[in-house]
Order: sequence, then C-alpha cells, then structure tokens
Amino acid sequence: MSTFDYDLFNENGYVLIKNAIAPSLLAQKEIKAIVQKSKKGELISSQSFAHYPKFIDGINVGQINYPWQECSPMMPNIKQSIESIDFDSLFKSFLNLEYSSYFMSCFRMHVTSKYFKYSQKWHRDISGENTPLEIFSDNKPKSLRMNLYFFDEIGFQIIPKSHKPMYIDRIKEKEIWAEGLITKTNLKIAKTIHASAGDILIFHPDLLHRGNCAHERASFHVAFDLDDEVESKQDSNLPNNIKYRTKRPLEASDGGQPYTALRVFINLCRYYLPIPSRNYFRFLIKKPIYLDNTFIQRHSIFNKTKYPNK
Repeated sequence: MSTFDYDLFNENGYVLIKNAIAPSLLAQKEIKAIVQKSKKGELISSQSFAHYPKFIDGINVGQINYPWQECSPMMPNIKQSIESIDFDSLFKSFLNLEYSSYFMSCFRMHVTSKYFKYSQKWHRDISGENTPLEIFSDNKPKSLRMNLYFFDEIGFQIIPKSHKPMYIDRIKEKEIWAEGLITKTNLKIAKTIHASAGDILIFHPDLLHRGNCAHERASFHVAFDLDDEVESKQDSNLPNNIKYRTKRPLEASDGGQPYTALRVFINLCRYYLPIPSRNYFRFLIKKPIYLDNTFIQRHSIFNKTKYPNK
C-alpha cells in the first residue's frame, strides 16, 4: 500500500476501501428480512423518517439502532461476512495506524426505502466543545467511524477536510448545520460516496457528513472507540472479531414520527405537492454564499437528487 493512501485519509478524513467484504447473496437476503421486520413494527429499536399510505410503502424506516440484539438469529451470513474482515489489517494498510485494542460503541443499521428521497442535516459524530484534543489533532485518532456496505449504494455525503482543526469557524458553522429541525441544504463542496456491495468506508468522527439519497439502502454504521485496555465481555450475538461496549442497553426508540391518519395525509400532500418548505423562504433572506438551494428542501418527489462528484 502506497503512502498516498495514508495521506488520503489524513488530508481528507476518509477512505473508501473496495471489496473489503466477501459478497454474499444470503447476507443481503437477511438484511432485507430485517428491514421488512422493522417496517411491520416488530423491532422496538427502529426509528422512522415518516409514515405514508401502505399502497406506497408505509413506514419509511430511518435506522435500526440495535439490529444485533433484536435479530441475531436472523443474521448468520451477515455475521460470517463481517468475521472475514481483518480490522487490524485495514487500520494498518489504509490508515497507517496500529491499535492494541478497540471496541465498538455503536453498531446500527441505516435504512431508506427506494420510494422516498431522504436528506439528513449535516452533522458531526462528536460535539465540538467536548472533543478531546487527540481527535482534533492529525495524530493517531482515538475514535473512528465505518460504513459496511452489503449493497451498491449512493446514500452518503461528506465534506472532505472538515475534520481539520482549522476548518472554518466552528461557531459560525452551528448556524448553518443546525438551523431548524428539518433544514435541508446542498453544499457545493460535498462529495457523494459511490459504494459497491463489499466496500467499507472509514471516516473521522469529526468529519461533516449526512445521509442523502433517493435510493434503497441498508448499510451498517459502526463506531470504533479506541482503548489500550479494553475489558469488554464478548457478546456472543456479534461477530467474534468485534468487542462491543454499548453506551446503553437495548431499549425502545422514540419510534420517529408518530402514526396518525392525519399525519399520513399531510406527509402524502407534502411529498407530491410542489410547495417549498419554510426553509426555502428562510434562506432567501439569509443564505451563506456556499449553500446551493434547491426549490424543495424536504422529502419530495420534486426534490431532484444531484450527485455531481463521484
């Protein structure tokens, strides 16, 4: 592996590793079965983006926070595929990093229906004011994030270099990324990740990113926390090459958007009527120069998905 690969991660904050997971049609079948179980309301850790009529696709599931705890008997081939990954080798070969021990604090599934567009707020996986200096530095990071892809997917965007300590004024950033609960903005400097089944994306937790897609997806999102003295009991439900120290035990999620007939009707109208969201009018008044507005800034059939950067 060339030095360029190390520089790519250090400079940009991410690296996409091709063909890192052995492809498995059986694993894909298991993932689809878990998603269907979630859509039927049978998983307490599921969260939804919105509810639509059943003749379209019903619940648009957003994420499953504890797939392993709830579905491990359904995941033998997924487990086998992940057990084939040599995480130590990935860290060394692509990041030039070696760790004596590490554990996973998050292992959830991100889901999107093929019928609905979805655009998440830009965010970081760590909070700026409480971030350890080791993470902000360009030295050996103590936390990493991974996406494990079992399907071809174009559903994730990142802002390269945004993990750097001097990446623009973070105080001003907060006005942009967190303005309103459903703010949808397109950034001209964003890069869309074009992943294939079997790929792994490793990215710095301080890298700005978001889910953004108009395609079906069901990938695993993993949080690695690095520790020199991990004393975690191995969870027999998980792959045997993973130590898991969850931040909280399995519990029911808030479920996302509540289900009512009126809410379903409103969602249907908002999805099919060409009416701009309130954020469109907000950004007409105050709009940073590097934001590229689209007419509809919400889940909508009129909100065309653009992927200029591969």
